[in-house]
Amino acid sequence: MESCALKDVSFEIDDGMFVGLIGHTGSGKSTLIQHLNGLIRPTSGTVYFNGEDIFAPGYDLRALRSKVGLVFQYPEYQLFEQDVLTDVKFGPKNMGLTDEEAEKRAREALGLVGVDEKLLKRSPFEISGGQKRRVAIAGVLAMQPSLLILDEPTAGLDPRGRDEILECLDRLHREKGLTILLVSHSMEDVARYADRLLVMDQSRLCFFDTPREVFRHYKELERMGLSAPQITYLAAELRREGILVDESMSTVEEARTEILKLFNDEDQDQNSI
Repeated sequence: MESCALKDVSFEIDDGMFVGLIGHTGSGKSTLIQHLNGLIRPTSGTVYFNGEDIFAPGYDLRALRSKVGLVFQYPEYQLFEQDVLTDVKFGPKNMGLTDEEAEKRAREALGLVGVDEKLLKRSPFEISGGQKRRVAIAGVLAMQPSLLILDEPTAGLDPRGRDEILECLDRLHREKGLTILLVSHSMEDVARYADRLLVMDQSRLCFFDTPREVFRHYKELERMGLSAPQITYLAAELRREGILVDESMSTVEEARTEILKLFNDEDQDQNSI
């Protein structure tokens, strides 16, 4: 029996955005991201990159894949060269760059993700899990994409490795202006880092909005098998107790600001008595 993997999905990602993509297992997330660099051709509809139909006759899909970098889950499983530097050079060399140009790009990409210089001649199989993950991401960054798509980049990492990867992505977004699409199961992570959230359910796009606005609909998200950040539930509980905090807060930083505001308002009320 045939089934439709994606139905009526339409959205636009502007340059410089950090977008989170969330959805229950089987909602269509992985299928969606593989359309964005041409790995899967849609049976209907159109995929555009910089205003061009990527499946139009004569369109250079190989060039597209250097501009739309896709990092799959557990990308370190794709490491294969004798040392870290050679592995990261593979993508640029495959694009036709000289060895010198490829090495320059590789060293720059490895620096961006925080891989120490002393590791460059080490085997990628002899370094830690978090370091492997950064090397794998550097291999995509070395091709200098304008859009970086990552499918659960922190899966299987310990808390320290997870935080390092996310901080690295945030830094690339803020300092380099890199457009990022992050697939994640962590509501706290997307609330903290994303400008916009794509929410998939049963092959359909249900929301495309700011995290604060999306998480206002936490009861609807729960019906999809998702949740909201713990701070969102805390806000709802406080409001039930008569403490009128902003119900749309979803990060620790927002909660801190809101609680300090409440204390300041209370102090002002007492001083005016």
